[in-house]
This record gives sequence, C-alpha cells and structure tokens, in this order.
Amino acid sequence: MKKNTKLAYAVLGIVFILFNVIAFAVPTDKTITFWIAYAFTVVAFALQIGIWIAAFKAAETLKSKFLGVPIIYVGIVYLVLQLIVFAVFMIFPLIPSWIVVMACALVLGISAICLISADAARDEINRVEEKVNQKVFYIRELQADVEMLEEQEQNPEIKTSLTKLAEKIRYSDPMSDEQLSDLDSKISTKVAELKTVSSKFEIITELNSLLDERNKNCKILK
Repeated sequence: MKKNTKLAYAVLGIVFILFNVIAFAVPTDKTITFWIAYAFTVVAFALQIGIWIAAFKAAETLKSKFLGVPIIYVGIVYLVLQLIVFAVFMIFPLIPSWIVVMACALVLGISAICLISADAARDEINRVEEKVNQKVFYIRELQADVEMLEEQEQNPEIKTSLTKLAEKIRYSDPMSDEQLSDLDSKISTKVAELKTVSSKFEIITELNSLLDERNKNCKILK
C-alpha cells in the first residue's frame, strides 16, 4: 500500500512539473487572468495530497480502503476540471479577472461538496457494516454457547433438544432492532442459565418461544 502511495505521489509530481513547463513555455501574455487561474490550479494540485490522506484515513481493512477510492476519484476529476479551466484562461488571457475567479471558485466549490458527500457516504457504510457485524456476532455467540452445551450433555433427549435449539438460533434473523433489545437480553440470560441448571427442558422451551417471538418481530419491523 505504501509503495502504491509513493508511486501516486510521484505521478502527481511529474504531472505538476509538466503543467508548469507547459504553462510557462506557451507564448501567451501572463496577465492577472493567467495568474489567478494558475494559483487555483496549484491549490488543486496541493489539495490532492490532503484528499488522498483523507481517503485512506483509519483504513485498516481492504474494504475500508476500497471505500476511499470514490473520494480519490472526485479529487482527480476536480484536478482535471481545474486544468481544463486553466487551459482556457491561458489561451484567452484577456478575459476579465472576475470571470476567472468565479469559474475557478465554482469548480472548487462543487468539488468540495462532492468530496464531503463521498466521505459521508463512506462513514455511513462503515457504520452500517459495524452494526451488522455486531448483530451477526450476537447470533453466532448464542449458537456457539448452545452447541457447546449440546456437546457436553449426556441426556439423549436434552441433547436432541439442544441440537434443535442451536439450529433454530443458526437460522434466526441476525438483524435486530433497538425495540427488541429487551428480548435479546432475555434470550442471552436464558442461554446463560442453561449452563448452571440441572433441568434444562423448561428453559429450552422458553428459549424456543422467545426465538419465535424475536423472529416474528424482526419480520414486522423490517
């Protein structure tokens, strides 16, 4: 990843050098229009570094890094548009300076809005993914606890009941709702009770009932 980042910065540096060579090699008047457009374009180049850093901030997993790509894409589009705007004003250096300021500011403003939107979308995707992982972990943890009890159980009838209970948990809806937090807590408590009581039939029956209620409510709340 670091190697690719260094390569990207190297390419950006080369493009910046070429931009300056072309900007000052083309025989055109260096009016205030030229210098305003040039200043905005230099800012666009400098912002690329900040955009790339922001795109990969706290990106520890491959997916989180991938979600940063749209932010970089917006940044590159912004730079390309600014280069086009600069080229136009370099060719026509007598255009009034206020038009240059408005055009460059418009490109910068629209790009900033798109960057903020892309970053907000990335954060929302990460938030939803984290929430989903927590819910999936809750179901898997319950299933693992019941399966462990099933392996340790000596009574054939209870062992069969625990096997069926584990299957029901396995195929339960992993997603839940804040309104079901009390019900989820009751299920966790009952599974914990299974580890200490000698007669498990009653609790297994309660758990089956609670799971049926939970699955039904999950469907209703979707």
